Amino acid sequence: MTFKRGKLMRTQSPQSMRVLALAIIALSTAACSKEGEDARRPGKALDDGIARVEKQSDAVLADVKRGAAATERAASDAALEVKQAALEMRERVGNDLSDAGIVTTVKARLAAETMLTDAHINVDSTRGRLVLRGTVVDLGSIERARQIALAAPGVVVVDNQLVVQSKS
Repeated sequence: MTFKRGKLMRTQSPQSMRVLALAIIALSTAACSKEGEDARRPGKALDDGIARVEKQSDAVLADVKRGAAATERAASDAALEVKQAALEMRERVGNDLSDAGIVTTVKARLAAETMLTDAHINVDSTRGRLVLRGTVVDLGSIERARQIALAAPGVVVVDNQLVVQSKS
């Protein structure tokens, strides 16, 4: 065969063309079977690679899920700790405010009592436990101060440490 400006020129006999065609078919068949075996090797390698990647991604996903669960538990524990600390702080502040309110109320009521105008009374409160310290003019004033203190809202107990002032 010869080529002339992109065209095939027939210079071979039909018999040689048949032999050439048979040779091409034989080579193609051999190449196809060889190509099939070789094609399976890269395909199998690709399948094996994909399987390994899937297995690794499953392992990574399991690790991420375990990490997420651990993070969720840690966040939940931290939230509970913060909540508990806030409740304790609120209780402390609330008690301080309640105690301040109790002290203010008791002092105002003691100051309004005419029987106690000459008394010098200090009032302290811790969680509703009231302590009265100071001096009064007589025993009746000690009892009256105790009654006024007990009647105030929020007072749980009164530790009356008042004493009668000696007359000099």
